[in-house]
Amino acid sequence: MMLRTSRESSKRRVLVHGLPYFGRMFADVMSGNGWEFRFYPDSGIHNLLAMVRYLKSCDLAYQIGGRVTLGKFLRLAKFMDKQKIVVHWCGSDALVAQRDVAQGKAEAWITNKLHHWSDSEAVTRELQALGLACEIMPLPSASIPDHPSPLPAQFSVLVYVPGADRGELYGLDSILEVARELPQVPFELVGLKSGVVSNSPPNLSIHGHAADLSPFYRRTSVLWRPVRHDGVSFMVLEALGHGRHVLWSYPFPGCVHVASAAQARACRVALYERHQQGQLEINEAGVRVIAQGYLPQNIKKQILARLEGILQS
Repeated sequence: MMLRTSRESSKRRVLVHGLPYFGRMFADVMSGNGWEFRFYPDSGIHNLLAMVRYLKSCDLAYQIGGRVTLGKFLRLAKFMDKQKIVVHWCGSDALVAQRDVAQGKAEAWITNKLHHWSDSEAVTRELQALGLACEIMPLPSASIPDHPSPLPAQFSVLVYVPGADRGELYGLDSILEVARELPQVPFELVGLKSGVVSNSPPNLSIHGHAADLSPFYRRTSVLWRPVRHDGVSFMVLEALGHGRHVLWSYPFPGCVHVASAAQARACRVALYERHQQGQLEINEAGVRVIAQGYLPQNIKKQILARLEGILQS
């Protein structure tokens, strides 16, 4: 019994809070080798009490999803005088921060005392412009495969929109426009959790939230992400890992940068024609990008080393 207690006390204990999808995956990927990561969402009084107990004893708190105002969790952490807190920004949260800073709502304790990380250069620059000392650190995705999968026999395009009310941010208007212009190409829209997509063309299949997108990657040829603001998308990394061709509104290695619906349509037509001629192959450049910098086990090592540095400082 004493041996087990000694081992437990020697663990580095990290409380993870924030966006549920990323938080649960992050805690699962990061735990082990002397580190214990526990994710606590905002749900129910029993969860809140358990979170308070763990927050008292943990070595470090880690919030996924950035903010510059005091929500419940950061207010509690400040009240308990937690000194080691990392805030990991993911993309559109930076837009909210820009608004809050412009309105004078930013909390100095958050902007000056916490460690701010972002998964992309663009979001890091946006946060630095707001006065945050932000550094680049990717998040690990457990859904990135070790090896690419063969391209499917049928050409299709995968897109993502989480809700009709967020359609403008995720480029729903462009998706509908291009799908109508290419009726011979099947489109699959995943992730819709709220609202209805009106007047969708017959070649656009709409799916709700899926915990595992691997079946969609395996049966698609192209991922198109026409977002108007983004971090480093897990979907982009996962699609590249599968060897898929990726069209993105942000420049990124292994992807095709498309800044408009017209550009996306032209790229998709070219890829479709190559498929029809039997000449379309997996995206080898994208596979190399993942192997060189985004495999979850490698990112895990980077994060643990940086967290150890924070704890020792």
